[in-house]
Amino acid sequence: MNAQRSVRKAAGVRSRAVPQAECLMVFSPQSGRIHWLGLDTWLLFELCDGRSVDAVARGYAELAGDKLGGDAQGRALRGLESLLGSRLIEADAA
Repeated sequence: MNAQRSVRKAAGVRSRAVPQAECLMVFSPQSGRIHWLGLDTWLLFELCDGRSVDAVARGYAELAGDKLGGDAQGRALRGLESLLGSRLIEADAA
């Protein structure tokens, strides 16, 4: 994934927090599916506001890196790939 590309929530995606389950329920009209995002993926999803992939990964590492341990930036990149594959976010050219 190109670190300079910007990422944002896909058009038409609707979400609702489910605090009791500590997750975010997201509906994608493109796939017609409902996705349940855990806390770490929820954070990544919220950071996808037009920032670059690199900025999202850095923000994720700053906010969650200490809690998750290990390779926070690598985890962020894998999470972004998953969100792209699920069509919950879109990537633009930088």
